[in-house]
Amino acid sequence: MKKQINENGFGKAEIIICLCALLVFMAIGIKSLSENKDSSKFSLLKKQAENFAYKVMIYKDKYTRVDNIYYLDYLLDDGYAIEVIDPFNENMSCDRYESFVKIDGNEKIIELKCGNYLISGVLEEDFTVFRLSEWQENAANGEMAILYNYSKDNTVVNSSYMLENQFIDVFNSNENYSIENLDEFTFSNIELLSKAFYREKQVVKEFKK
Repeated sequence: MKKQINENGFGKAEIIICLCALLVFMAIGIKSLSENKDSSKFSLLKKQAENFAYKVMIYKDKYTRVDNIYYLDYLLDDGYAIEVIDPFNENMSCDRYESFVKIDGNEKIIELKCGNYLISGVLEEDFTVFRLSEWQENAANGEMAILYNYSKDNTVVNSSYMLENQFIDVFNSNENYSIENLDEFTFSNIELLSKAFYREKQVVKEFKK
C-alpha cells in the first residue's frame, strides 16, 4: 500500500510529528516566559523589602519601640509610607500587619508579606522567598502563631481570629477604644480569646549576597 502524500510532499505521519514538535517548543517557550516573569516579580519583591527597611531607618526615631520591631502598619498610620503594592497582584497591597523591620545591633532583619508570599532576610545580605499556606487551627506542624478574637457579653464578635496588631486595630475600630497592646485588655464585659494557628512555608526563591 502506498503512503499518502500531500501536495507539499509530506505524509500524514510527518505532519503529526511536526505538529507535536511545534507544541513542545511552544510549551517550552511559554514556560520560559512564565519563569522570567515570576523571576522579575521576585526581584521586585526583594527591592520593595529593601526600600521598606531604608524607610524605617529614616523614620525609626519617630517611634518608641522597646522591642526594636517596626511594622509597616506604623509607617502607614503616621503617613511616613504609602501602601506597598503586591508584585503578584497589582490590585492588592502587601500585608501591613505581618511586614516589619527588626533592628538587632547592626543587622536590619526584614520580613515583607505580599499575598501568599513572604520575603525574609537581612538588609544587604541574603533573602529567602516563601510561599505560605493559609492559617489553620486544626494542624500541628509548620509555623505557629497565636491569633486573637474577643467576645462581648458572651458573644464572639469577629468571624475570624487575627494576628495581634490587626486584632488591636479591629478591636479599637469596633469598640471605639485606643488600646496599644493586649496588656490593656481589661474590660468587665469583654473577654480576650486566643488560639494557636499553623501554616506551611515553602521556599520558592533564594537571593544570595
